[in-house]
Amino acid sequence: MSTVALNPLDIAFLWGESDANLMNIAHLDIFALPPTAGPGFLTELIDDLRTYTTATAPFDRRIDASLIGRIVPRWSRVDSPDLDYHVQRHVLPAPGGERELGILVSQLHGIRMDRTHPLWQLHVIEGLDDGRVALYVKGHHALLDGIATVRLARKVMSDDPDERGRPAIWAYREQPRRRTSAAEKYSAAADVGTVGVRLRAAAHAVTDQLSGVTAVARMYAGTIENAARRLVPGASAVVDDLVVPYTAPRSILNGPITGERRIATQSFDLARIGELATRCGGTINDVVLAICAGGLRRYLTEIGELPDTALVAGMPMSFRPKDGDDAEGNATTMALVSLATDIADVRERCSAIVTSTARAKQHMSRMSGAGVMAYTAMLMAPFGAGLVLGVGSRFAPMFNVVVSNLAGPPTALHYNGMTLEQWHAVSFPLDGQALNITLMSYAGRLNLCVTACADTLPHVQRLAPYCGEALTELEQAYAR
Repeated sequence: MSTVALNPLDIAFLWGESDANLMNIAHLDIFALPPTAGPGFLTELIDDLRTYTTATAPFDRRIDASLIGRIVPRWSRVDSPDLDYHVQRHVLPAPGGERELGILVSQLHGIRMDRTHPLWQLHVIEGLDDGRVALYVKGHHALLDGIATVRLARKVMSDDPDERGRPAIWAYREQPRRRTSAAEKYSAAADVGTVGVRLRAAAHAVTDQLSGVTAVARMYAGTIENAARRLVPGASAVVDDLVVPYTAPRSILNGPITGERRIATQSFDLARIGELATRCGGTINDVVLAICAGGLRRYLTEIGELPDTALVAGMPMSFRPKDGDDAEGNATTMALVSLATDIADVRERCSAIVTSTARAKQHMSRMSGAGVMAYTAMLMAPFGAGLVLGVGSRFAPMFNVVVSNLAGPPTALHYNGMTLEQWHAVSFPLDGQALNITLMSYAGRLNLCVTACADTLPHVQRLAPYCGEALTELEQAYAR
């Protein structure tokens, strides 16, 4: 049986998983049924999905159960996945509102994936009070990252509301692209027979890696210098606006977690976000962070847990090429940004966030693609080690909360007659990282999803509407 190697980041997601640290990511899709849908529409839809008995990459991959695979995880291929396990149907209890949907999805998200199967599932959820249907598509983060999940889902959907016969997501097949690997490029250079060409290729490879190593060195040098400056009376505690690792304050967000999950959603008009970005002199992502900062400040103040110093957000950034292979694991790094939650004034807080994100982007821009890989491995090594060893919550947090912002399709999509109305990306908390906030744009809306440990963070579902109110506060502040 053929096997496929995992990259180091994917292996860390597997090794770091436990009954509390569940590495499940998902997207929750809310569809309106076609006007002509009869009472048997969903049954026919599920029956059709079950006819796709052969999976394509990455949905045909499960963990290799051999001795070698247990030591160093590898993917083995499954020709025909067990669709009784992978495709499941649920009916919400009355009244079938957002609360009932949130409870069910929270429960499903808190179930560990069975490694004897490929690490994905599709849950069809009916019984919503407005007649719509939800599809909850769940996968392990070692199998897919957020960007790849969005791309794959987009490929099986259509721009045409009348189109039928779209395939199941696990069976989508496209024309393979021929890409030149680094080894082939080197080989081609060797064929030229020019020593200079070969030397330049080798030099570029070394330089690419060193760009990442140098960036990590600059960050950790900043950490040491900041610590030293704190010992000098009257000296500024900050070297510059670049947030360095492990300077985030300790907070309730960074305690130990259990497997209990709470998921809550909110949706915004994307035009409102864009207008605010223009007013504040930042980007849409800056406004997203300001919204989350306002919501977190209110939530933590309400439960008496707001730190005196600013919370730090870990902001995932994709370096996956636009034409990259979505089946090839994770291609994500992490930028550190201040949320300025210690600042009460709304405009001042937003301005501080704009400055912090600009500095983070400047820092990342100095690296090549290969350098980003080296940078990510070195930057996240202490965090990953704490996760694998189960001690992540015992040490100072690298950052306080993950805030992701995914770009989805700008126009409405359809799947076999159903119209996609809301598209939420669902992520996961970790030991020492009890909260994750993921936003995704789709068809003129920005959809926010809070995923948290319900035992660590009381009433955390309130954070979603608080973020909505933070948007209104920002609009009022910049209207003056």
